[in-house]
Amino acid sequence: MTVHTRGPRAPGSQPPPAGFRIVVALGVCGWVAASPATPLTPPPIDTDTAGEPSLPAVVVKARPRAAPTELTLDPRLSSSTLGAARLERRQAASVFDVLDEVPGVSVNGGPRASGMSFNIRGYSDNEDIAVRVDGVAKGFEKYRFGGTFIEPDMLKTLEVRRGAQIESAGALGGTVLATTRDAADLLRPGQRLGARARLSWASNNHEQHRFAAVYGRPTDTVDLVAARSSRQGNELTLPDGSALSHSSVDAGSDLLKASWFPHDEWRLSTSWLSYHDQGLQAYDATGGEPGLFGVVQRRIDDDTLSVQAHWQATDLRHEARLVLGRATTRVRDHFAPRMSVFANAATGDVDDDIRYTGHTVDLSGRVRLRDESPDTPDGARLDLRMGLQLGTQARTATRVMALMPDRYSGGYNPAQVPGQRDSIGVYLQPDWRSGAWQVLPGLRWDDVVTSARGPTVDALQASGQPTKVRYAHTAPSLVVSRTLMPERVTVHAQWARAFRPPLIDELFSQSAYGGCNNASLSNNYTVAGTYREGTPGRWNGQNFAPSSAICADLYDLERSRSTEVGLSVSLPDVLPAGTRWQLRVTGFRNETTQLLESLQLRAGAASGVEQPGWERRHGVELETGLEAAQAFATLSYSRVHGRTFDGQQTHDLTTAPAARWVLSLGGRWRRVESVLRWQHVGQRLAVIGTDSLQRDVLGLQEGHRLLGLSVRWQASDTFELALNGENLENTRYRLASAFGGGIGTQAPGRNVRLSLAARY
Repeated sequence: MTVHTRGPRAPGSQPPPAGFRIVVALGVCGWVAASPATPLTPPPIDTDTAGEPSLPAVVVKARPRAAPTELTLDPRLSSSTLGAARLERRQAASVFDVLDEVPGVSVNGGPRASGMSFNIRGYSDNEDIAVRVDGVAKGFEKYRFGGTFIEPDMLKTLEVRRGAQIESAGALGGTVLATTRDAADLLRPGQRLGARARLSWASNNHEQHRFAAVYGRPTDTVDLVAARSSRQGNELTLPDGSALSHSSVDAGSDLLKASWFPHDEWRLSTSWLSYHDQGLQAYDATGGEPGLFGVVQRRIDDDTLSVQAHWQATDLRHEARLVLGRATTRVRDHFAPRMSVFANAATGDVDDDIRYTGHTVDLSGRVRLRDESPDTPDGARLDLRMGLQLGTQARTATRVMALMPDRYSGGYNPAQVPGQRDSIGVYLQPDWRSGAWQVLPGLRWDDVVTSARGPTVDALQASGQPTKVRYAHTAPSLVVSRTLMPERVTVHAQWARAFRPPLIDELFSQSAYGGCNNASLSNNYTVAGTYREGTPGRWNGQNFAPSSAICADLYDLERSRSTEVGLSVSLPDVLPAGTRWQLRVTGFRNETTQLLESLQLRAGAASGVEQPGWERRHGVELETGLEAAQAFATLSYSRVHGRTFDGQQTHDLTTAPAARWVLSLGGRWRRVESVLRWQHVGQRLAVIGTDSLQRDVLGLQEGHRLLGLSVRWQASDTFELALNGENLENTRYRLASAFGGGIGTQAPGRNVRLSLAARY
């Protein structure tokens, strides 16, 4: 990895190299040699945007829905859905591994699950990306930690919606929707009961992966699934042959799901998804060089319980859905002396225990107010979409020192405090369609109350500050689309406003590392009538920070304005006959103001605070797919530019992902399917250090190219052999981004995964 001193702006994506032509030639040769195709497995049961399954031939209680196998593109939203075919083919170790083909999406941190988080259009914090599993909101915040734990083996679809959505409060970057499997997704046509098992081995870290599932439809109205997955592996191997310290894996996941179709119009389902991970891990899992803060013995337990009821009228005019859910994430860290900066001979062992428990109530529906009719002059149709969302997120956190029990009395750690957030959101979105036009104006209102818990309450009351902070906000939006060719070519434009309230940590943390002290609020400058004058590192002794060292009631909302334009093409019968081609091109611009981390003393004053920070970004995304009986191909490209002002200096946005091209070429034979993947990632701007004034120093993280391969052989109706290769050229490179926009972690070297699956 070469780090350059800051100079001109990072160059753009470079033209494909000569090796690109070789990749294309290999894929074309596979197509030419292909004989008439017989599906490798029965076509996967996919979903529409509502997540409703198509059912096996023996079932008549639910309506079949059309949905894609390789690629699903929404004609009016920047949304991409990865179906069962793509998820199964990659056999990825985490959901992050399959997102490289989605434009505008990358992964921050890594390569351990505890160190990875989503990055959508340069928004990289967990709070900027909404994650839902079977409709249940997930959420976890911890210093230098990732916080999303989903086993890909348990999913039938993974949808990524880029940009602010009216259905998701506070998600400035986008929303990730994960839907677990049903028996209908796994059964063969005409089959009532089934089972699957898979064993796999990875060459890089000798990981052993085991997956087993039993499922069935004992009657036409009942759908049952039980599945288990486990992974055990050694430390990852880097391209130079050395080991990436503390990267071993010992994780597992379980899924139980039951659905009932009491009537053609109803579906009732409940699912429980669990994940656990344990082992010796770096405390700073998201850092560019994990382990600088030492290592911990870590245990992660994550559970999601979802209960859903979905009703749709037989004439499809009205629809309602209710989701009730509970999500719990618990992380326990054990610090031993000489292994971590948080423990030494004086403190003895140190134990942290952080637990998040969230509850979700999500009621949404659609009502037909006006039907298309020959009797109406304009032939217009009007639907009203609406939703009511209630959410609660409670956090408990304790720290205990073996030899200094009074250091954190009662386990209270002022740097990671307990608290609770209660929210209510309501949205309305008329959907008006007339001829080639569709217009969706929307309005969302949210009320969020965050409450302190534990000793934080005493500190706030002593300083005369409120123990609850409330934010109410209204966010309008507008989507306009026009169909140029019916069901084939659509153009759209979108405008939206959104917001993000402060997190529990941001509001109530009371710590030297927090931003609520004289030094931080003054940016280490003197405060004497004229702001920003004087000697760095000093202030005139005037106390303007709250005596509690908690800035809860000083924060304002972080606000966002975005615009987007796009073109979508879907041609189901391009040459040769039966070939389907999809294309989507999107351009977007976004401005985020009042950045929470820019809280500081108001310029030109000795009291009062402001949040002058801002981010501006714009970019382009391209996604296209071609699918025929014997072959398929996908191509994606994305690039994001941005500038930011953090309250002290303006510079390019370091969280923006690098420009990226991803090409996949696949072919299907009688019992063989093969896919060749080529990826080109450009240079990205990164924080490489700080100067004497503690300001960021920027440099460039070099780009790279990766080659991957997937081959599946259906040896018989029962057995399947699969081979997956990642980084086949053993390229030395860094992952996308580390904590604070820094240089990413070293990436693993070549990995070949061999698996044997049996299906009954």
